[in-house]
Amino acid sequence: MDADTMEELPHVHSSWCLLISTLILALTAITTSALRSVVRYSLPPTLPSHCLLDLLCGLELCVCGFELGVILDIYDVPLYSFFLWTVLVWQAISWGDATANPYSHLLRWQAGTQPAVQAIVRMAAGAAGALSSYMVLAPLWKFELSHFHEGRADRSATGFCGDDLQVSVISGTLVELVGTLLCFLSGFLLSDLPQLKTKPLLVTCLDNAVGVALVIAAFDLTGGYFNPALALGIKLGCGRGGHLQHMAVYWLGPCVGAVMAAPLYNGVKAVFAPEKARDKKIKKLAQKVEQQKKEEVVEDKKTK
Repeated sequence: MDADTMEELPHVHSSWCLLISTLILALTAITTSALRSVVRYSLPPTLPSHCLLDLLCGLELCVCGFELGVILDIYDVPLYSFFLWTVLVWQAISWGDATANPYSHLLRWQAGTQPAVQAIVRMAAGAAGALSSYMVLAPLWKFELSHFHEGRADRSATGFCGDDLQVSVISGTLVELVGTLLCFLSGFLLSDLPQLKTKPLLVTCLDNAVGVALVIAAFDLTGGYFNPALALGIKLGCGRGGHLQHMAVYWLGPCVGAVMAAPLYNGVKAVFAPEKARDKKIKKLAQKVEQQKKEEVVEDKKTK
């Protein structure tokens, strides 16, 4: 075998491993999407069906998260960033109203669109999906179709996996808080730009590009999860910090950041971009008309 052939082998080997990881990601996305479609069209929109959808989201989220780690090992940050962005955009489009993210349910409860009990149950469903991801993926890794899968199931098991937290608990909590906060602020700002108001797909793409940049920025600090369910499925029980440290950094931080985002954005917007007097009058008039309609409906019911 000549020298040129020897030089080409590692590249070919890495390309094969990348192909295997890409197929696993695609299979995961297609399978979970198909199952969500079956649930949506076969079951009424009740709490159990919502929980099943959230469970599938949690499963997809963490299976993809695990396999993205393999891609990171193969080709490092640039290609990993592209694959992460692709996965995030796909999930934003395909999940619809379902989500594995606990702070999404927290925000819905805070806004009054979801009762507290329903929010808690759906959080638990998403967490269950996230925690089951290793049990789904580990048997596939043990086939060792890629040499980057060799021994990965054992290295990723609870008690054997390494800790991504490289700073103190307080610093890590702040990193996850600020990262989540910036993700939300980015989405709010992009959605408010007049040029993008009629282009939701472009907003999704740009917003997730910002999210990927924030993940990379926090890589060497906390791992840049910014999603409690993702961290739960991939890193619970890893390292020596214990469950309380995990909950403080990867649950408390992101949830507080998510709750802070809307009030902070609206406050800053009110200072730097206040509503024009004409817009305020139109808004008040619309509210007055809506209130009158409600009163008329009440009066009609009384007369009947």
